[in-house]
Amino acid sequence: MYHLKLALVIAISFTFVVLLAAILYWSTSKITHHVQRSENAHNTLIAYEHVSQQAYRHFKQRMDHLLTESPADRRQIDQSSQRLQHAIDILRKRITLIAANEHNTAELERVAKLTAFLAASEYRFDDIERLKRKGDHALAFQMLSTFSEQDIDTHFQPLIDDAIAHEQKKVDKATAIMRQQAAQSRRLAMGAIIAAALFGWISGVKLLNDLRKSIAALMTGTDEIASGNLKYRIALKGKDEFAYLASHFNLMVQKLALQQEKLRESRVLLEYKVEERTNELQQTNQALQRMDQARRAFLTDISHELRTPITVIRGEAEVTLRGRDRDVTEYKDSLQRIVELAMQLGKYVNDLLFLARNESANLQFEWDDVDMSELVNNTLEDIQVMVRERQQTASCTELETGVIVRGDRQRLRQVLFILGENACRYSIDGGHIQISLTTETDHVVFRITDRGIGIPAQDLPHIFERHFRSANAVENCPEGSGLGLAMAHTIITAHSGEIGVESQKDHGTTFTVRLPATNATQSQQTATT
Repeated sequence: MYHLKLALVIAISFTFVVLLAAILYWSTSKITHHVQRSENAHNTLIAYEHVSQQAYRHFKQRMDHLLTESPADRRQIDQSSQRLQHAIDILRKRITLIAANEHNTAELERVAKLTAFLAASEYRFDDIERLKRKGDHALAFQMLSTFSEQDIDTHFQPLIDDAIAHEQKKVDKATAIMRQQAAQSRRLAMGAIIAAALFGWISGVKLLNDLRKSIAALMTGTDEIASGNLKYRIALKGKDEFAYLASHFNLMVQKLALQQEKLRESRVLLEYKVEERTNELQQTNQALQRMDQARRAFLTDISHELRTPITVIRGEAEVTLRGRDRDVTEYKDSLQRIVELAMQLGKYVNDLLFLARNESANLQFEWDDVDMSELVNNTLEDIQVMVRERQQTASCTELETGVIVRGDRQRLRQVLFILGENACRYSIDGGHIQISLTTETDHVVFRITDRGIGIPAQDLPHIFERHFRSANAVENCPEGSGLGLAMAHTIITAHSGEIGVESQKDHGTTFTVRLPATNATQSQQTATT
């Protein structure tokens, strides 16, 4: 039973001390507040009386001065005016501070009226003094009598009397409240002592019961959680320390369960990351394999494309060296064929290197604003030179001027030349080739159409692949590497453009190139529209 007595003594003593301290603090604060209000009211009352004294003294000196006009009176008036102003300043500061604390503007309005009257009285005295200087003594004396007999008694004195009476009421009220507060504090103290005793006894018994139940609930919860049951929650309700401990204990268990869940998720995520990295490594490995295949394809292309020209060059040279002495013309013919084969060989090498650089993402372009209309005109001239040999014709059906694109001039001309050369090569004798340059929305569109052998439908999906040549193309024109359209597709793709083909066997082919237009072209198109 010792712990029960100890608990009761501690509870009763602590509650008694806290309650009495609160009552003492509260009553002291209240009394201090009302004492301060009483002092403020008393000081304000003194300030009003001081203003009244200084004001009447100033009024008397000014009226005496108007009657006697003594220079000494003027000095005394200035001094009294300064004293009056000082008294008003002290009153205003005190009232301003009280109004800020009590949120009451009535006192400020009263001081404002008083200040306004004093300022008006100064102007009134000055007007009377000017009238007297002008010699209008009767009117000046009349205004002075009116001011002294009516204005002061009617306006000024009621303001002062009202303010003094108001402050006196505040003093009396604060004194009465302090007395009531002291009596109330005594009653509260006695009540607190009685209540503390009863509360200490009742709360002590209840506290022990609560302690026993709360400790039992906590012990049961720790046993359950220690056995691995993380779903168990301690059922303690309320706002006391044990309920707080139980809620945080439950929160700790919940976080522990969440940590286990996060560990499981982390394990799954780690497995996913490992799988993702494995896939990335596989993709990288596949990319390396594609690069290796591209390297092998490049070497295969070289061996495939260069074997025949080199063999022919060697054959020409061997035949020339083994034969009898020939004249200069025969040697020149052999050398001319060797030069032509060397030029063909150099073209093959350049084309293969271009495609190899594209596959290795190592292409380099000289970017600039390119006038496509000028480029198409140059291409048309080249095509007209080629078509003469086969009695063909070429014309430009539609050519817009001032069409500008951003790109590599030489590479774009190479694309147009490749398309023009193909149109001449695979057109019938006497055929006609049409080219056009137009703008559509934000693109520049180049088209070239021939009436040649066309492309079979099954070959159209492969037309831009390296070394691919349709069967009818090989039949009609055996020479050719199958690299031109692949190069054109690579160049246009690097310019963020598109190249397409429409064809029907024995009815001709149309190649269409679309390139993004520059702002200048778009502006010109808008102005034209």
